[in-house]
Amino acid sequence: MQVTQILPRTATVPYLEHYPEQGGLSERVPLTKVPFVIGRSKTVDHTVYSNKVSKEHAAIVKIGQRYAVRDLGSTNGTFVNGRRTTEQFLSDGDIIHVAHKEFCFRYQPSTIMSHENVEQTQAATTGLPESIIRGTRLLREMISTEAIEIMYQPILDLENRKIIGYEALGRGNHPGLSKSPGVLLRLAEQCDLVVELSQLFRRLAVKYAENLPRDTKVFLNVHARELGNSSFFESLIEARRIAPEGHPIVIEIAESAVTDVSAMGKIKDALLDVNFEFAYDDFGAGQARLLELTDIPPDYLKLDMGLIQGIESAKPRQDLVHALLRVVGALGIQVIAEGIESEEVAQVCMQLGCHLGQGFLFGRPTLAP
Repeated sequence: MQVTQILPRTATVPYLEHYPEQGGLSERVPLTKVPFVIGRSKTVDHTVYSNKVSKEHAAIVKIGQRYAVRDLGSTNGTFVNGRRTTEQFLSDGDIIHVAHKEFCFRYQPSTIMSHENVEQTQAATTGLPESIIRGTRLLREMISTEAIEIMYQPILDLENRKIIGYEALGRGNHPGLSKSPGVLLRLAEQCDLVVELSQLFRRLAVKYAENLPRDTKVFLNVHARELGNSSFFESLIEARRIAPEGHPIVIEIAESAVTDVSAMGKIKDALLDVNFEFAYDDFGAGQARLLELTDIPPDYLKLDMGLIQGIESAKPRQDLVHALLRVVGALGIQVIAEGIESEEVAQVCMQLGCHLGQGFLFGRPTLAP
C-alpha cells in the first residue's frame, strides 16, 4: 500500500523524500507508523517495484526517541550514506539506499524544508547529491566532459631530498558534485561508475604528466574494483600509449585489494609487459598481506600514514616497522613512508630504513606547472 502524499508545512512526523525515476519534483512519504517497511511486496508500507529489492527489504523503526533503519535480511543490502548497514540510527538529511532507490530521511518537527534547502543541507552534511539517480547523471556528465583536475604530490629521497616522482590525485571540477576524490569515489561505487571514474583520473594524470620535471616517475592509483574488470588491462595499454617520454609509470594497488597471489602475479606480468612498475599502497592499514608481499614483491611499498604519523613517540610501532623493513630490504623493495608532516618524523623514518617519503613536509598536492 502506497502512502506517498504532500505533507502540510506544520507536519510533526518524519518523512522520506525521494525523486520519481522519471524525474520531476521530489515526493514525500510520511512515516505515520513504525515499523515502516519498504520492499517489493504490495503489502508493505512503501513498495519499490524492482527485482533488486527484497519483498521486505528494510524498515524504519523507532528506538526510544530516535529513528533507525533496519535491514530485514535483504539480498542486496541497505545502505546509509553509502555504507552498508544492518541497523543504524538516522539523522536529518541521511541518505538511505535500497537497491536503485534512494530516500532522504527528514525530521524537522516544526517545518518542512524547501527542496532547495534540503539539497543544500544534505550536501553540507554528507557531501553527496540528494539522489543517487541524479548523482549518476552528474557523474556521467563529469566523465564525458572530463571535469577533473589532477593534482601531483611529490615523493622524495629521504637522504638527499631529491624529488624522484609524484603521486597523481584526482579532484572533481563539476559544479554539481563534490571536489573531494573520496566523496566522488564513494558516490561512483554506488552508481556503478567507479571503474570509469578511476580510469579517467588515471588517463588525465598521464596526459598532464608531460608538464612535470623530466625523469620523475608518476604514481597512479587503481581502484580495487578495476582488478576484476577486463577493461583494466586495456586501460594499461592506453596509459602506455599516451605516457610522455621521460616519465616512468608506477601503478599503486592498495593492500586491501591484494587477496589472491596468483591473480596478483598475472597483474604484475601485465604491468611488466607495458614496462610499468608497481607499488603496494596503504600497507599496514588493514591486514598486512605478507604472503603476497614476499611471493609477488613490488617495486615499491608505501607504508600507510596511520603507521607513520606519531611514530616518533611510539617505540613499539618503530620496532614493527623496523622488522618489516629488514624483510623488505632483502627483497630489493623501495619503501615510501606516507603522511610525513615534520622533520622529526622524517628522521625517524630514515633511521628505520625507509628510502623515500611523501607528505605535507615535502609538499602538498598541486597542479602540474
